[in-house]
Amino acid sequence: MELQIFVEPPQEVQPTYHLTIGEITAHYRDVMSVLDAHGVSHDEAARHVGLSPTTLTAYGRGYGTAAHRRIPVETFDRIRDLAVDAYWKAAAHPYRVEQAGSAERFYLIPTWHAHDNAGLVRDRHPHPLRIREVADKLGGQVTQAWAVGIPTRESVKPPPLDAKASLRSRWRIGAWQLRDQFDYLGRAADEADATLCGIADCCRYSLWSFSTEYRPWMTQVTTSQVERLEAAVADIERGDEIQPFESAVQRAMADLEDF
Repeated sequence: MELQIFVEPPQEVQPTYHLTIGEITAHYRDVMSVLDAHGVSHDEAARHVGLSPTTLTAYGRGYGTAAHRRIPVETFDRIRDLAVDAYWKAAAHPYRVEQAGSAERFYLIPTWHAHDNAGLVRDRHPHPLRIREVADKLGGQVTQAWAVGIPTRESVKPPPLDAKASLRSRWRIGAWQLRDQFDYLGRAADEADATLCGIADCCRYSLWSFSTEYRPWMTQVTTSQVERLEAAVADIERGDEIQPFESAVQRAMADLEDF
């Protein structure tokens, strides 16, 4: 009798922390298709990043061809931000209508404001996760404002985050704190990004995906990664070098070795 073993594939897409050049190119094409779907032309995207349309075209050429150019990571981050902004702007009104139950009652859904660390309003959106993402990246807070015509509504807090969304928020806050500390110490921004990549065990091209709430491009951060980041921030704020991280479980296991 021949033994047959069936291994069930994972049901969820597994995170890829280190992207190959081919994967970067494929992801770039996906980003450009999202921009096109939301009315941002190729020329507009090129102007946004200060490059020629021809250069952007070369970034999407197949890897290994003579026309291919590898997109710089800073440019890629800006292009992805532009695509995500276009998506959320397009989703704002449909989201309010869906939540309100009808197009005539969309104004019943509040608009959330994202403030930066100086208290200035930098963005507004009805979806609480989107506005939390923006505020976290700016080291700021979220406030609420009702639509025009309902100025007397009392202020409410954003709905509580679930476990995974809370981890993503903590990661973004920690990333902002780490970059802010590096800037305060006069260290280059790429040093902070290299530190974040070391903590997350990712490449610079995939680092962006840990901070986004755009689900198709999101990489869910883990508890261990968040704890490592927060420990690194605490080390820097104390004026120390970043120390090797040891989780509470690892410390407990080490204590058992003494018995």
